[in-house]
Amino acid sequence: MPQTKDTFDSIANVYDRINNIISLGKHKKWKSNFINIAKFEGKVLDLATGTGDIISLIKDKYPNTDCTGIDPSIDMLRIARKKYKEIKFIESYAENLKYEDNYFDFVTISFGIRNTVSINDSLVEIRRVLKKNQLLLIMEFSKNNNILLKIITNLYLFFVIPFVGLLFGKFREYLYLSKSINNFYSPREFVKILEKNSFEVEKYESFNFGLVTIYKAKKL
Repeated sequence: MPQTKDTFDSIANVYDRINNIISLGKHKKWKSNFINIAKFEGKVLDLATGTGDIISLIKDKYPNTDCTGIDPSIDMLRIARKKYKEIKFIESYAENLKYEDNYFDFVTISFGIRNTVSINDSLVEIRRVLKKNQLLLIMEFSKNNNILLKIITNLYLFFVIPFVGLLFGKFREYLYLSKSINNFYSPREFVKILEKNSFEVEKYESFNFGLVTIYKAKKL
């Protein structure tokens, strides 16, 4: 099975197109809702930034923010830099951020926390670079414990997504991503992980039949 960084390097050129297909175009609405849960200002860090969609939406809506996108995939960042020249994009892992303590006013991560090398180590670093009482915003796929919805979700994860990946010659990579979604936590389980890492979860909300959850957490 390919490593996560290698997986995203491999799918970089088709990533945006496949996202649009497997979400039926809904990912744009999800991302719009995501950035609307806070009023951004100051220094904003977007982790697992991919091709830069989230951080560019923030920059467009709040042009005075100082925006940085970080991702370990150089091929993803190459696309992001071509698309959004006014934003800083840096190749790095979430577990090893080259910034001083209390540096950022906001940290965001969408559909990326499950693919970090270590979720706990990433949250430790995020907490370190985030200013006190400031916000960490996460959007991620979620495990659903409803039996009927679980059956529907599994059909989507293990048939639809890999099949679309196959059409683009990326079956193994998208099967790997489907498994990472299926192995992630339920919203309540992930809230407990955030709280153990000294974040206060002010709000979390699931949508799209519980498959996607947005978390709004404050550094204590």
